Amino acid sequence: MLQEFPVIERARGFRLYGGGRRFVDLWQHGGAAIMGHKPARVVRDMKNTAERGLFAPLPSTAARRFIRSLELLFPDKAFNVYADSSAVSAYKRLPVWRPFCPALSEKSLNARAFRPVLPFPLAPAVVVCGKDSTKKQPDSFVSPLILAASTRAVYDMLAHPERGLMRFKLIKEAFEQPETRKNWRLDGIYIYPVKTGAAKNWREHFRRFMNSGFLLPPSPAEPLILPGELSKGEGAALAKLLRQP
Repeated sequence: MLQEFPVIERARGFRLYGGGRRFVDLWQHGGAAIMGHKPARVVRDMKNTAERGLFAPLPSTAARRFIRSLELLFPDKAFNVYADSSAVSAYKRLPVWRPFCPALSEKSLNARAFRPVLPFPLAPAVVVCGKDSTKKQPDSFVSPLILAASTRAVYDMLAHPERGLMRFKLIKEAFEQPETRKNWRLDGIYIYPVKTGAAKNWREHFRRFMNSGFLLPPSPAEPLILPGELSKGEGAALAKLLRQP
């Protein structure tokens, strides 16, 4: 479905630019860009690591720093870190932990193991499990460049819990209307398509939102994620789209 979307030439914050237009990103790479595109501190740490020539996937101190950030995010847990998401294909059925989603987070944390969505699109794949679980060695090491950026992204998320606040009055008001709740379910900053409503005609919704300047997830299996900011006009347009059948 993303093939129908204009070629993106640049991205910043929660907005995408391409085809002579600006789009509000409601997909945010499945949550991996939940802190926005091109976050300054993440870009800085990538540049600093690149200047040291640390591109190759070799043993590095960056791995320890990454695990330390995960320990702050998930105290009393163990972590299996993989070079890429394809390495965790066997874990696809595990619960997914999403940042700033209290109900889903609590369910995941009580599970035997789960997969977190980390706030950086290139972050290595991680499986979180109990402390008594045996850690599996990764098939290969992860580039320090990727680890440095992933570590900074996790720390930035921890430093900004206000990102999880739902602050858009017009969106809240839209969900007070029964026509909105027929198609969508609101949970914090996440909006889930209802199976008997919006999810049934997802391609139609994808095009309708795109034409109005918004990017939906390419699949109804993923939630919409409200951005960290919306202009008054963007908020009004999104509320109108959510109210439509």
